[in-house]
Amino acid sequence: MPDIGYYSNIFPVELDSTSIDILIAERKNFPDLRLLRSEISKDGIETYVYADGDKVYGYGKDLGWLSSKGFASVKINLSEIPRLTGRMILEGFVKKLSDNGFSPIMSKGRSQLFRWNDFKKTSDGMVKVNKGFDIRSLFLFDRRVEELIFGLVIDIIYALRDKDDNGLNSHEIVSKYGRTTFKEVRLIQGDLIPTGINTEVSRQRFIEEILPFVKHFSEFLLPCGTEAKLKEEPLRIILGGENESL
Repeated sequence: MPDIGYYSNIFPVELDSTSIDILIAERKNFPDLRLLRSEISKDGIETYVYADGDKVYGYGKDLGWLSSKGFASVKINLSEIPRLTGRMILEGFVKKLSDNGFSPIMSKGRSQLFRWNDFKKTSDGMVKVNKGFDIRSLFLFDRRVEELIFGLVIDIIYALRDKDDNGLNSHEIVSKYGRTTFKEVRLIQGDLIPTGINTEVSRQRFIEEILPFVKHFSEFLLPCGTEAKLKEEPLRIILGGENESL
């Protein structure tokens, strides 16, 4: 029987090792990381750079390339630089999904992933409904054990496109194709059922979509080579008094 509490769509990430070798440089020497990343992309190097405070961190393969740019090798504890660790967790998980047919749309601290060839159409053929996953990394401090917990927030999202693959929003669907087509879109998404509003949609998406997704893609590698495992049981949130953990 599960512990008492509210279960969220935050899934803790366990790391095989917390101490890693990494490269580091002064931020003042690389004020615009876009230039450095452009060089990395141009040369086809599987290396990442990330700035935190007054430091720039380099990790991944082909680290000799960064050494030639003035980066020095150091050993760090992942819990000491949590924003960097969260970044690597997201990058590693996205790489796993990309290798399995997902196309990522990256933004700061999150990624949206779709399999663009996997969609459902409305009966009139005018709207394609693509189901995807919105992934964010985060870290929390657990006062019960006095340590950081790293995790991924996983949500279901939908992309709506016309038959020529142009993006659509709800207003455009109604104005171009009518309310019947828009209602069918909402039925495909699960927001509606034939009798009206689906009040169980969040629970259904969590049980039928998110949990199987987490189970299937639970093991992955961070770009630094550290093995990571996404726990299949989501984080439990306990709401209590000021002396109780949150």
